Amino acid sequence: MAVSSIFHNVVLRTPEQVEAFIRAAEASEADPYVKPAGAPTYKVNLDPEDTLRIIELNEKNRTICK
Repeated sequence: MAVSSIFHNVVLRTPEQVEAFIRAAEASEADPYVKPAGAPTYKVNLDPEDTLRIIELNEKNRTICK
């Protein structure tokens, strides 16, 4: 699904365009993105109880600010 959505609007009509696309893909694979030193790290919390608590707290705070 993700790959098909990335290439949804890609139209390659000439052999030169195809070659340029392949070169770019290979260059990206050869030198992948590396997170810079000192960049913040984020924790993803997948606990549904915590998520519900945060949503309820947000709704409560929203009604107080009105």
